[in-house]
Amino acid sequence: MGRENPIPGGNTEYVDWLRSRGVPLFEAGGNWWQVYRRSLVPATTVPCYRRLSEESARELMRASGALLIRYSSDPCDEPTEWWYTICDRYDPGSLSGKTRNKINKGRRDCRIAIVEAGWLESNGYSCYVAAHTRYEGVRPAPEHVWREEVRASAGGPVEYWAIFVGEKLAGYCKCVVERDQVATAAGKYDPAFFKHRTVNGLVGAQLEHYVRDQGRTVTNGNRAILHDTNIQEFLFDHGFRKQFCRLNVHYSAGLGLAVRGLYPWRRLVSKLPGKADPVKALLLQEEWRRATAATDLSTSRRDT
Repeated sequence: MGRENPIPGGNTEYVDWLRSRGVPLFEAGGNWWQVYRRSLVPATTVPCYRRLSEESARELMRASGALLIRYSSDPCDEPTEWWYTICDRYDPGSLSGKTRNKINKGRRDCRIAIVEAGWLESNGYSCYVAAHTRYEGVRPAPEHVWREEVRASAGGPVEYWAIFVGEKLAGYCKCVVERDQVATAAGKYDPAFFKHRTVNGLVGAQLEHYVRDQGRTVTNGNRAILHDTNIQEFLFDHGFRKQFCRLNVHYSAGLGLAVRGLYPWRRLVSKLPGKADPVKALLLQEEWRRATAATDLSTSRRDT
């Protein structure tokens, strides 16, 4: 069994960094929340478990202008439709031989290093653009926008990992460090170098560094909704696991009415073309919310 370690609602280095960047934050019940794509979510990148009353949720949505609030609660052993993807123990010997071979090839063929945000800003845009050749219908941000985003992370609780094949930057990954937990985000990898097992080598190096050597927990976030890659399935092969929990969603009055009205038609909506993806995501999220709400987790808790 692991240890329970929700990030407390008080100040953390990450919250202080968000404030220094002028990111609007909202407080309720000793917890901080931030707006992400018109949704209000906990102001943290790592696993946390919250409880929020309907009254507090309504006040938060009025203050923030958010259309919904989403958060997790009740970490457990019981399988549910909602989870965090985490690695809190890392033993390469427990991985399949095939996966170990891929990691070892990546470590042999590549050089892996933690780099400064300023270095990545100056040298990483071409890799970022190359990574987007894998994503159908997704355009890379303009160079000045990408550079500003990287520059803004300088001085924050952020570490950038880079992987090189020869002198070429083959990929990079942003890690946000919050106390004894680390969230991986914004990984971009040039597919031209995949034959060198770049991603396998980088993931193995990160888990050795953070989990095995430092005793931290690494997370890749919640279960993906309508994600166009198989990154989480890839991570499960490399030592990550599912930390099951409950999904909680509070809707604004208008959005709640729309979700309830469309929910019986969710199977039909799921067949609509890509422009309907936001609606598909809402209805799939509601399906998972209802499924976890119906699961009795009172006798199946797991500390994380």
